[in-house]
Amino acid sequence: MEVVSRVRADEMDFFMALIIFGAALVITALVVWLETAQRQIPVQYAKRQIGNKMYGGQTSYLPLKIDQSGVIAVIFASSVISLPLTIASFNQDAPWAQKILEAMGRGNIWYMLIFSALIIFFCYFYNSMTINPSDVADNMKKGGGFIPGIRPGEPTKNYIEWVMNRLTFCGAIFVCLIAVLPDAFRAEFGVDFYFGGTALLIVVGVALDTVGQVQAHLLARNYEPLMKGSKRIKGRWFNVGQ
Repeated sequence: MEVVSRVRADEMDFFMALIIFGAALVITALVVWLETAQRQIPVQYAKRQIGNKMYGGQTSYLPLKIDQSGVIAVIFASSVISLPLTIASFNQDAPWAQKILEAMGRGNIWYMLIFSALIIFFCYFYNSMTINPSDVADNMKKGGGFIPGIRPGEPTKNYIEWVMNRLTFCGAIFVCLIAVLPDAFRAEFGVDFYFGGTALLIVVGVALDTVGQVQAHLLARNYEPLMKGSKRIKGRWFNVGQ
């Protein structure tokens, strides 16, 4: 709304306003793509014969999100970078406090560099805490699965770790751009461009989760007639005819 008001008051060029609105659309599209993009690693399961029946032989995928941490890395980075600002605000008249407040102000190059570095760090930290390539490789080996072209065990663990590091780096760079671009717009054009960063990641994440729950509910209702001949035991569905 501020952009529209400034255009009407001839304080901003109409072409510049179009660039700002276009940037908002591009940032939103990038966030949606980032939150839904995955790298699917193919996993082949070997055939096993148990009795007279043959099991396995199917192909599945190991999904790895590009932005595994989501908004958590941005929240942690914001909390850490706000700590020196909070300490400096207690004694704003001191020379050291003025230097910190000036260097760490939004739109300052040092603020954006430190903020980006913290986001990258917390992206790697969160991914290392949530996904353990060794456990994934061991469970895959125990289930008779393997990645085509990669030997089970340690080579599989190294491959998954290599893919995770590349995905984490790409996702962290995208998150940094999304978190820093609004500050760059405010510093460059003097516009309160609060379209990005933590708020946008939260809004898009909640919207995508809501859409997923609605789709799951509709899918369950479509399959409800097939469950009329089944009975539920301890939270699981079993077909009566089996």
